[in-house]
Amino acid sequence: MALFSNRKRDKTVVPSAADGSKNAGLEAQPGTAPLISVIIPVYNSMPYLTELLNSLETQDLAAEKFEVIAVNDGSTDFGDEILDIYAKRNANFRIIHQDNSGWPGKPRNVGIDHARGDYVFFCDADDRLGSEALRRMTSYATTHDLDILIPRMVGIGGRRVQQGFFAKTRPEISLEFVLASLSPQKMIRRRLIEQHQIRFREDKVRLEDGMAMVQAYVAAERISILADYDYYEIRLRSDGQNISVGKIDPAGYVASLSHIARTVRNHTQQDAAYTRRLMAGLFTRKALSFYEGRRFMKYTPEARQAWVDHHRKYLDEFIATDRETVFNPARLVKVELIARGDLAALERLATGEIEATANPVVEKIRAADSTLEVVLTSPAGAPVPKALLFEDRESKTTVNAELVATASHTYVAKFAHHALIAQIPRLGNALVHYSETDRRRISLPEEAGEVVHGGVRVYRTAYGYLSVDTRKAQRG
Repeated sequence: MALFSNRKRDKTVVPSAADGSKNAGLEAQPGTAPLISVIIPVYNSMPYLTELLNSLETQDLAAEKFEVIAVNDGSTDFGDEILDIYAKRNANFRIIHQDNSGWPGKPRNVGIDHARGDYVFFCDADDRLGSEALRRMTSYATTHDLDILIPRMVGIGGRRVQQGFFAKTRPEISLEFVLASLSPQKMIRRRLIEQHQIRFREDKVRLEDGMAMVQAYVAAERISILADYDYYEIRLRSDGQNISVGKIDPAGYVASLSHIARTVRNHTQQDAAYTRRLMAGLFTRKALSFYEGRRFMKYTPEARQAWVDHHRKYLDEFIATDRETVFNPARLVKVELIARGDLAALERLATGEIEATANPVVEKIRAADSTLEVVLTSPAGAPVPKALLFEDRESKTTVNAELVATASHTYVAKFAHHALIAQIPRLGNALVHYSETDRRRISLPEEAGEVVHGGVRVYRTAYGYLSVDTRKAQRG
């Protein structure tokens, strides 16, 4: 969802509820509790907010069976007015206006306090739901008597999701499995939330959603993943205002991670081996990613040192010994360096990763009567390249050529003009194929210019990559 700031709301809040917030729309009706309460913290989420509200308005679940509780956290982008419009035309939409709290925790808690459904479902205001989502989710949850349901998520706007996590429906999953997902987009039995007094942290702290989710996980008897439909579309905002892309403070982040780990450990401590495995899984997912080459080296030297210092404390508390039993060999190298506080060695590893994963670079392009020849260099630490290919941007069909080594890390590939024209009807991207999971774009230096031969144009894109244009050749 959007970044929350500490700006004050321009309008005067007119109290009408016990918490002093201003309400619009549905008031609680005894005896008419819905199946599900959809809780949405809203702060400056236009124009995406209307997409979410439209997707809720068009749900095929009967309106009396669900309620929407949108908590406007002092928006200044007319989102408050949009919310009130939707509330006027939908009897099951309730809007709560409050001064800006600075973070999504408080509006989520306010939503919980006002919820009447058997289940609550947390949405972010810049995402959207499939039109059948609520009906399918409530039907599955009630049929299987679930405490927590995790609906399949898909990314929009370039947002990445865990494909493997949502690969199939899983009627019952373990704590170890569910810890791979700490985001709040879950449907949780409201009685469980109330019995265990689960609430979100309201101060500006990272992983506040993960801390609340883990409280629910350890209290739940049955958790399922429902993956038979695209239930939830999670967005990467084009304006860069997702909270997840903001600056992260190492001390606060690792403190939150440690809080999550303690919650888990308190629940599983009777099985020491299992607990250690869970602690290692959390560290793998929520700590080691900061040490990926480019990401780590983008931090200042002071920030890199801070990450190492705080992650070292985590290891000392939760996995002080026998780390080789819970980390694979590749990860163990970094883990042991962190445990020793060896920043210099971690920086060398990161630099090596950057070099090994760099893009190949064109040295020269030569055109003959019926062929196109590309000479390139491959990064020193990269695997041996298998082929150079041109991939059509629309159909994804490819024209492949073997890469022949001519010197250390230097290779040449030859393409027949007629093959390019036949398989690439318009535009194609050039890539080096290293493996099924490693295909890299090819950098073309600006000074290399472009080559046009036989109607085939080989050129540099705006982002500096090698591409081919066969449109002139197609016209003859």
